[in-house]
Amino acid sequence: MKKRHFYVLINVAIGFFAIFLLLLVERIGILYKGNAEKVTLLPSDNVVHMKETSGEKKCLLMINTNDATSNLIYPQYEQILKDMRVSYDTLDLADTKMSEGMFFSGGREYETVVAAISDYSVMQEDIFILTDWVKDGGRLLFGITPLRSENFDIISPKLGIVEMGNNFSTVSDFVSEKDYMIGADKTYYVDDAYESALVVQLELSAKVYAHTSDGKPLIWSYKYGDGKFVVCNFSYVSKAYRGIYSSAYTLLEDVFVYPVINASTFYLDDFPSPTPSGDGEYIRRDYGMGIAQFYSAVWWPKVLALGDKHNIPYTGLIIETYEDDTGEELPTNKSTADYYYYGNMLLNKGGEVGYHGYNHQPLCGPDYVYEDDIGYKVWESYDAMYNSLDELTKFSTGIFPGSELSVYVPPSDVLSLEGRQLISDEFPNIKTIASIYFEGPDAYSQEYEVSEDGIVETPRIVSSCIIDDYMKLAAFSELNFHFVTSHFMHPDDLLDEDRGAAIGWKQLSQNLDDYMTWIDESAPDIRHLTGSGMAGAVQRYVNVIPDTELDDKNLTIKTEGLIDDAFYLIRVSEGELVSAEGGSLKKLNGTLYLLDAKQETVTVTRK
Repeated sequence: MKKRHFYVLINVAIGFFAIFLLLLVERIGILYKGNAEKVTLLPSDNVVHMKETSGEKKCLLMINTNDATSNLIYPQYEQILKDMRVSYDTLDLADTKMSEGMFFSGGREYETVVAAISDYSVMQEDIFILTDWVKDGGRLLFGITPLRSENFDIISPKLGIVEMGNNFSTVSDFVSEKDYMIGADKTYYVDDAYESALVVQLELSAKVYAHTSDGKPLIWSYKYGDGKFVVCNFSYVSKAYRGIYSSAYTLLEDVFVYPVINASTFYLDDFPSPTPSGDGEYIRRDYGMGIAQFYSAVWWPKVLALGDKHNIPYTGLIIETYEDDTGEELPTNKSTADYYYYGNMLLNKGGEVGYHGYNHQPLCGPDYVYEDDIGYKVWESYDAMYNSLDELTKFSTGIFPGSELSVYVPPSDVLSLEGRQLISDEFPNIKTIASIYFEGPDAYSQEYEVSEDGIVETPRIVSSCIIDDYMKLAAFSELNFHFVTSHFMHPDDLLDEDRGAAIGWKQLSQNLDDYMTWIDESAPDIRHLTGSGMAGAVQRYVNVIPDTELDDKNLTIKTEGLIDDAFYLIRVSEGELVSAEGGSLKKLNGTLYLLDAKQETVTVTRK
């Protein structure tokens, strides 16, 4: 009898222990099992090349530093050519006269010319030297909308122009032909539209690749003699439009190959972080609950569901406290339940946690002066800045001991030069900084690159759940330039009208779902990576040096600096690609292919 009671007690104890385990699992989202990265972050000494090119200069970039528009657009073309690994020379028409010899470098003729100028009157009658070179087989890109001038009007028929109006027309949207750019299934609207395109009628033999929704041609090509003109009748000059100009450049050659990153990443800034208490006006309006309950019962389950639906591993950026203390003595946050709860669920879904800040004060020392007063303070000393990041590191690794934290996102994308140096000198565990792609007051603006100190720069492009017209076009542009997307949002977007709080979470989450769906449909083969995975992809991207050979039957791509695999976009203006030996080939549309090069030499069969 006593033995039976003993077994009953044992079974009861086991039952209570099982219930405890279930409650624990529910509370912490199943303990972290490890993050299976698709792309690993490499030791910095593995990256020995920095967007280098092979062979002699193949392109001539023509600029005019006396032309205001040229001064705005030619830096964009410099970055485009660098990232696409096009070796080039620069010729400034402000101090160099046009001549036939300008098309040769070291006895070798350039294959392409990019005219990053708008006013061709500077060439006078020498403009015929340019058009004669094309007639003899050259390939020339008019890199921005030309101004009408006497000499340009004379050569305009050579570009396929039948008639031109006297005024410019407003470019308020951009539509790509189906077989031209990735994501060409919709109209992309231009923010702050202005009169910036020539009103033209083209020859029937001119091939239009992009136009406005009412049919005004924006990108076209026209064969002239043995050569080809490509015309950008498009005049927006910021980074957001680089993919339009880079895609236009790819039309110059019969087959053009350029390396890409192939990565899509979603960041959750201020997550995990202390959950705000109290009410949010629009949360209470729509859900009848407080902020903390909304986060756990509505916002986070929806974010997780979207991640599952679109196969997205989120990268959360941790904030330890929202206290604005910027002194040297910083207390540790003892309230950690929410960090375990949200953080471990994020990790269990294949995501990762990175650093955002001890609090939300940027790493700016006492001598820093903010360009834009948005309420931020400076740290009272270098030691105070150091202590803030040191405390955050100890706090984060203490909560997630099985996770390697390597990503840093500056609060509000603000990072001083002193703060940047602090990271490099004192925190070797931080291997990548993900700030912002675009310029702005106080912004730590980045390119996709690896810095001299080995830190990987991985800028974010799109933010929040509003996803306005500018963001949509910028995302479209970068998808075609680097084959990359990068988005960030905050859980407290629902508390800020500027970030869409009044719209409500139902519509905002639908906007986010629509944006993720656009990525899935436009680029179904893009890799969804965490922040460190994005950094690893950028390391491999900057390290490759491609060299291509083309004949009637094959395209041969040799990759110096191949680490494991390299990705290329290939534009085929003439013919088709059939198969690849040494890699895998995917046709994205009628003229664009994605190549995953697994060997140093890949032979692509063409027809």
